[in-house]
Amino acid sequence: MAFFEDLSKTLSDKGKEAAQKAKEAAGVLQMKAQIASEKSKLKELYGAVGVLYYKKHRDDEDTEFGDLFREIGNVLTNVAAMEEKVQKMEGANVCPNCKKVMKKDALFCSHCGAALKTEEETCEDETEDDLWEDDETAETAAAETVIEAEAETVPEEEEDE
Repeated sequence: MAFFEDLSKTLSDKGKEAAQKAKEAAGVLQMKAQIASEKSKLKELYGAVGVLYYKKHRDDEDTEFGDLFREIGNVLTNVAAMEEKVQKMEGANVCPNCKKVMKKDALFCSHCGAALKTEEETCEDETEDDLWEDDETAETAAAETVIEAEAETVPEEEEDE
């Protein structure tokens, strides 16, 4: 009988050890998840600082960030042009007032309430839009829209500072 008691005690001890190690492993995994969450928040904050700094200093070409600012401007212009092409391919409406993208069958902007152009009005304006594509002013305006969309992720109180 002593053999079975020893075996029972050994199994019980090993079971407790395994449970303790599992608990420790779960604690480590939980801590790693919290670290990843904090790093994600930090990345968002760095991005928000970058957007705010860029918005305030993008015209300062003599700074050490001048090359980066120009590159950001080029990327924003490219993204805006590609988004515009996607919108045309999808047939989406763009609000003439706030420049938000609406579904193609929307009659009013869900953001500002402005009336959206009908398909007939859009067809009439397509020839003007084709001319717009080559115009640098249109690319700049599109890039500004992208910058504004990026800045919307920044809390308002941080924007004012």
